[in-house]
Amino acid sequence: MSTQIQFQSFCFKSSQVRVVTDPNQEYWFCGKDVCDILGYTNDSKALKDHCKEKGVTKRYSLTEGGKQELTFINEPNLYRLIIKSRKPEAEPFEAWVFEEVLPQIRKTGQYSQNLPENRPLVEAEEEALQIIVSLYHSLNGGHEMASKIFTQDYQWLARDIDKHIGGHYLYNLHRPAENALDKAKKYIQAKSERISFVRGMLSLLDGLPSH
Repeated sequence: MSTQIQFQSFCFKSSQVRVVTDPNQEYWFCGKDVCDILGYTNDSKALKDHCKEKGVTKRYSLTEGGKQELTFINEPNLYRLIIKSRKPEAEPFEAWVFEEVLPQIRKTGQYSQNLPENRPLVEAEEEALQIIVSLYHSLNGGHEMASKIFTQDYQWLARDIDKHIGGHYLYNLHRPAENALDKAKKYIQAKSERISFVRGMLSLLDGLPSH
């Protein structure tokens, strides 16, 4: 196992993503790069609001302006930023990171953007997962709205909804939706890991000599 900190820089479409691999072979992503892609205008606030402190670290990195201290986040915090993002780019970025970049780094120690994609056996699962992620974002928006309405400042609105539409609709967007979102998050993470594993196995099979 390497005892050195390894710095790599990848390109998601036209955006730079700097990644650090620590001695424990854990991957850390430049917070500013991630926030720029996901549409967070204030990266410091986004990291403070959505990331757990344990998964945030500082590293010095060479930039165009010289050696600078940058903030890097671990995989769980990266996932939190993706889930909270409202930008449509979040879904393809998530697929790129968890299904393409990380599996290839774990297998080869590096990521090459020139490798051909040939994974027809998992395309259906990937498409289904993208639909689930999209539904997750939609339900999460409704849940956030319901949670706000249930606060003291909007009790009048909750009463009006209960009177004219039916309180059960609002209730279902609150606690039941929160439980569903928790389960969906675990499912999305597990399915992403499974697809990554299948992709890795297919890649190994592709490299075997034919008989």
